Amino acid sequence: MKTHLKLKTVSALALMALCVVSTGTAQATEPAPPAQDELVVSDTVVIRGRSPAETRRYVEEVIAPPRGTDQFARWDDRLCVGVSGIPGTQAQYIADRIANRAMQVGLRPGKPGCKSDVSVIVTTEPEKLIEAMRETYEPMFGINNESRTASLGQSAFEKFKTTDRPVRWWHVAETRGADGSRIEGEARNGVADGVTGAPTVRSEGSRLRSAIRQDLSRAIVVIDANQVTGLSLDTLADFVAFVTLAQADPNGDTKGVDTILNLFADHTEEKPETWSSWDADFLTALYAVPRNTVSLQQTKSLIAQRMERE
Repeated sequence: MKTHLKLKTVSALALMALCVVSTGTAQATEPAPPAQDELVVSDTVVIRGRSPAETRRYVEEVIAPPRGTDQFARWDDRLCVGVSGIPGTQAQYIADRIANRAMQVGLRPGKPGCKSDVSVIVTTEPEKLIEAMRETYEPMFGINNESRTASLGQSAFEKFKTTDRPVRWWHVAETRGADGSRIEGEARNGVADGVTGAPTVRSEGSRLRSAIRQDLSRAIVVIDANQVTGLSLDTLADFVAFVTLAQADPNGDTKGVDTILNLFADHTEEKPETWSSWDADFLTALYAVPRNTVSLQQTKSLIAQRMERE
């Protein structure tokens, strides 16, 4: 029997306070393997291959990093997920499922009580909640692309706030050295980082590798409870996990592609219930390719090549 989402009544202001702390810390258990992209006929298994053109189109459509960045940002090592706005057992279930998916790409779940890197908030008033969060915690969104911080910017934030999507998401990335070190002399949210006067060795860029990389620093996922009532928790959590782990493009053209991103798409009659092999292979490749590529095109090519080998 599938477990479906149920809403508990929490005000927008109360949820706003919850979004900055972990309310459903992920305790990962062994995840179920993702669905395989196979077609079974009698006793014969026929593997449906991917053409290079199909793979590259998928990579092009599913991800949308901020303009001006040369890499796809990703999480670095550990991920702490907080879920609020639904009963505790359901919040924990979603947090754990996201953590399990994160483990599949090599990340570690946060410890109990960790400060949330990812805030998943379920509300009946998404626009009101986002506006209240902005008024109180505006630096958290990185809207103005402060130094060494990258988001999709002001125009995209307005769409994030006002869109009628059942699930909306917002990522903020941070520019770091190729080895993951903080770049000195910059500030994040008004607090200077780095050790003043300490000797520092920096990795050098080249024609094949950059001296910097993009690390995701936080993500906010807002779920409109009015539009997801009755949806399986497994399915919803898989969708949220994908848009948490990658800078997914909400406007990507995924028609005809087997992907969890089609969950709310109008063009798909048969809705996906879980990650597809396309989704799993893409995220595995994203977290396996070099992080300090010199261009987005190089990153896309490396991801597509790795997916084609899977």
